[in-house]
Amino acid sequence: MVQANAADTRRVLLVEDDAELREAMGEALATHGLDVTTVEDGREALDRMREVRPDVVVLDLMMPVMDGWQFRLEQRRDPELADVPVVALSASRSAAAAAVDADLFLTKPCSAATLAKAVEHVIAIRRRRAEPARLAEAERMAALGTLAAGVVHEINNPLTYVLLHLNQAIRLVPSLAAGGEPARVERVAGLLASALEGAERIRDITRGIRTFSRVDDRPQDAMDVRAPLQAAIALIDHDLRHRAQLTVIDRGVPYVFADEGRLAQVFLNLLTNAAQALPEGKADAHHIRVMTATDGEGRAVVEVSDTGAGIAPHHLPHVFEPFFTTKAVGDGTGLGLSISHGIVRSLGGEIQVESALGEGTTFRVLLPAATGGQAQPGTGRPRVLVVTDDPETAETVRAAIGADHDVTVSTSALRAVELMSTAELDIVLCELQLRGLHGREIYDRLRISRPRLADRIVFLSSGHVNEDERAFLSAHHHLDKPVRREALRAAVDAIERASRT
Repeated sequence: MVQANAADTRRVLLVEDDAELREAMGEALATHGLDVTTVEDGREALDRMREVRPDVVVLDLMMPVMDGWQFRLEQRRDPELADVPVVALSASRSAAAAAVDADLFLTKPCSAATLAKAVEHVIAIRRRRAEPARLAEAERMAALGTLAAGVVHEINNPLTYVLLHLNQAIRLVPSLAAGGEPARVERVAGLLASALEGAERIRDITRGIRTFSRVDDRPQDAMDVRAPLQAAIALIDHDLRHRAQLTVIDRGVPYVFADEGRLAQVFLNLLTNAAQALPEGKADAHHIRVMTATDGEGRAVVEVSDTGAGIAPHHLPHVFEPFFTTKAVGDGTGLGLSISHGIVRSLGGEIQVESALGEGTTFRVLLPAATGGQAQPGTGRPRVLVVTDDPETAETVRAAIGADHDVTVSTSALRAVELMSTAELDIVLCELQLRGLHGREIYDRLRISRPRLADRIVFLSSGHVNEDERAFLSAHHHLDKPVRREALRAAVDAIERASRT
């Protein structure tokens, strides 16, 4: 596994065919704090540029294989390399040498100090040129945040009375049963319940957008990082479903001083990267794991891991650089990770990345705990694990009990078994019929490893069960799908009361 931390380095690619001179110049530039990579001809330089992503190229003009003039022609033809500035070196003072297409021209011999100043000069010019683009992107993001806040406001107004009317209609449904058509009344009640769940989901999404759009300079408060994390997950949940099985693990995390909107932006960027690292339509074959924890120094830790193709080792040191991207033209600005790095650093934290080709990538955000903050295995609320491969069921559970419980969803039966053996849990809501492992098998394993938790499982059944399954369900807590919010709350409350006796 290759690991990298973000760092502000100045990288130089030195192209010189004379071995002794190349070594001497490289050592001289390194003594001035520059990270130097050396090659001996223009062809090799073009290949290495894609690997090391230099800030500037120091280019000898007279070389075998490909000279400096040919190098510049080839560089200019490649959109990925064209903007890298070049300092040209030549022992010749001829008009042809001086007219080379370079950002700066120096004649040999020149001192190490002169060369280092030339390198710093062209790097500074390049960064000044990039600043307007950064400012424009920042302004665009601010405008999008303002627009999002306005859209949320406009949606929330009609959504409020839709929710009120739906709740009122559901309360009135039982009074209609006197009409003698209980089947029709039950059907209407079911439709109203589904409409209410859909409206509540819209409300949850608008809350996430509002959280994401609040990125102003309000004073930072001690806050729970899980709130913006959940907001980010809600915003990208639809895309995640088509690419991976999502597992959320909470191992206890301290409060941090931060702005909720800015952290939501960080987590949304990391989740988006994880999703885009995976192909669409193969959700069963890939996983995204989100974990909150506390490290040995008492810092809050948020990890986002994927099982994608991984990041090449030569790209890994550059992932936090502005405008760096391995995506196709038009698929990304290369600013997401750079912005995330800046936000985390501004909060006194750090962001790390580990990756292995063919295995996947993990981004890790570490933030200092708020003064006096204590690592808690949750918010003091009951911890519920939902094991389901049905997104609608997961959303129903969140809507029904999420306000009073810490809800973790696992779409993988095997991952859920792992969580049940390691995580602190109070209640498990488990589909009876899962891909890969039957609910009864999960119960049998849990009865041996954690019998106390085995008594706190509520099984969810579609109703299409055989005789053995029906007998099994009759001996355990269970609910038939579609799950009604009231029934779900009642089942959870019953288990909580039983656990206190």
